[in-house]
Amino acid sequence: MNELYITLLMNDHSIIEKALVILEKQLARKKKNWTTIQVLFEILWDYGEKNHNMKEEKVYFPLLLERGLPQSGPVAVMLQEHEVERNYLSKFKEFLSKSEKTEEEIQSFVSEFNDYASLTKDHIWKENDILYPMGRKFVQPDDVPYLANEFKRIERESLGEGAYTRYKTLVDALEKESGERIDLLASIPTEVIGNMLDALPIEITFVDAEDRVRYFNKLDKEKIFARTLSVIGRLVQQCHPPKSIHLVNKIIEEMKAGKRDEATFWIHFNGMYLYIAYYAVRNENGEYQGVVEMVQDVNPYRALEGEKRLLDN
Repeated sequence: MNELYITLLMNDHSIIEKALVILEKQLARKKKNWTTIQVLFEILWDYGEKNHNMKEEKVYFPLLLERGLPQSGPVAVMLQEHEVERNYLSKFKEFLSKSEKTEEEIQSFVSEFNDYASLTKDHIWKENDILYPMGRKFVQPDDVPYLANEFKRIERESLGEGAYTRYKTLVDALEKESGERIDLLASIPTEVIGNMLDALPIEITFVDAEDRVRYFNKLDKEKIFARTLSVIGRLVQQCHPPKSIHLVNKIIEEMKAGKRDEATFWIHFNGMYLYIAYYAVRNENGEYQGVVEMVQDVNPYRALEGEKRLLDN
């Protein structure tokens, strides 16, 4: 069943969450950019409150209750939290409208915003991980297009055509302009990132924009295709047998030209059934930064049937 309505709701959440994280970083600065802060709060009010919350309160929640979800269940909790968020945002709007702000008022504002951000992030998690999956059991096939169409109508009537694209572009621009790009790896030590990649049942190799090998995982572990430190810095063409160099060059050339984002192959090799994939790595502007090669023995998965929901002893 095509669940576009859930995608639309979760796309809203992604914009709201990004605005929250940028605001957290902006408000943690000693010298605050109040213009950027004002715009981000307007996004939370216009896109979050007038658009997203109304999709849920006017369409989604009533439908779930009509289909049998208990009135006293998660919908009641979500509605209560919407009201708390609304009160916070109204208070913040009043504060931001002041031309003069004392240091004490600013500190109180930042403290209350942190409470609001914590509440809203937790609220989004509850909806994404609990309410929406639960709601699937109550939403009927005919409800799916109805929900998607109603969500689009509310967004169009409250914010105009193409609102999602406009607001996503705006948040991305504010993130870039303020230097507050969200980096989920920033708080993880390189050693842990390396161990994390080594723990995966795949082999990964990264080749940079100049076609030179810069990384591979499982350095000291057994590998499907042998690699040693001597390949680091070498041209990727020097790391493949002559008969396959033309194919390597074709993949890279097409990725650099923007004509291809991936290339996949599967072969029999030493009793294994290998899935080999190449993925173009690009920055937020779409500029080519290199290619990741992934290799995995998929033999263990080919015979899977049914479901496995229990942990092995």
